[in-house]
Amino acid sequence: MNAIASDVLAVPLVHRSALMARVVELARRVAGSDANLLVVGESGTGKGLLARFIHEASARRRGPFVTITCANIAADLLESELFGHEKGAFTGATDQKKGRFELADGGTILIDGVSELQPSLQGKLLRVVQERSFERLAGTRTISVDVRILASTQADLEALVLAGSFRKDLFYRLNVIRIEIPPLRDRLEDVPVLAQQVLLEIARKAGAPPKRLTKGALDRLIRHAWPGNVRELQNVLESAAILEDGPEIPAEAVRVGDVRSASPVAAAVQKLCSLAQIEEAYIREVLRITGNNRSEAARILGINRKTLLEKRKRYGIP
Repeated sequence: MNAIASDVLAVPLVHRSALMARVVELARRVAGSDANLLVVGESGTGKGLLARFIHEASARRRGPFVTITCANIAADLLESELFGHEKGAFTGATDQKKGRFELADGGTILIDGVSELQPSLQGKLLRVVQERSFERLAGTRTISVDVRILASTQADLEALVLAGSFRKDLFYRLNVIRIEIPPLRDRLEDVPVLAQQVLLEIARKAGAPPKRLTKGALDRLIRHAWPGNVRELQNVLESAAILEDGPEIPAEAVRVGDVRSASPVAAAVQKLCSLAQIEEAYIREVLRITGNNRSEAARILGINRKTLLEKRKRYGIP
């Protein structure tokens, strides 16, 4: 199968594998629909880029594409970000503000990390999903919008429904069409074309010729299990491209290892380190894989951002 790229700049959609080809074909097929859609996949697989690809391939392409990442917004501010607020709605609300749903009118909204919504907001989102209408925070006027709703998550929503932390009716409303992006470790044949595209993009931004991977460097990339998926691949190649002066990237510049046996955590265990040292190694590794995205790192670690900050201070992690 030849390498295929989408019409929009979307490095994670470049592919050779049959797995990813099916994902892109399904995205093309559903783009013409206005049905709600749920994009599922591990962190770093490109859920947001797939959602933008669907928007750009749809009849709404001339309308706005608006994204809200639930994990990056404090719970008490999320309602205002989604639905807007009126002047005086809360302390500091000195002006009226439109929410993301209003801003997305005529286009598409992506609710990234929908599993992070508190139960009270899940109910309000359900109404918008069903009726395409809402009121701003502290408002009395009902606002109607024409918007396609896409949601994405790395969580198992079915398990959250069974646990009672995610509304069953909202799940069924969002899950009209479901697209699951496979992790990079399940489609390693995509790594060479992804790496080439990433290096081209790095060169374009730098205004310089793209660097080439030596055979040893490419072999090392293909052997890696990529727990951070495409985002980790981008971070590794960006680091290598910056640190290498020549036109080629050698194997030793590709700073990855076999995560099953040579990860910092595994190395710490083999050295019989303390539990605190193992925790520090694991936190550092998760932060590296996520590109120092603290919200994502906290989600992967299963802690909140405040706890992550405390642990970073304790271990001297920048």
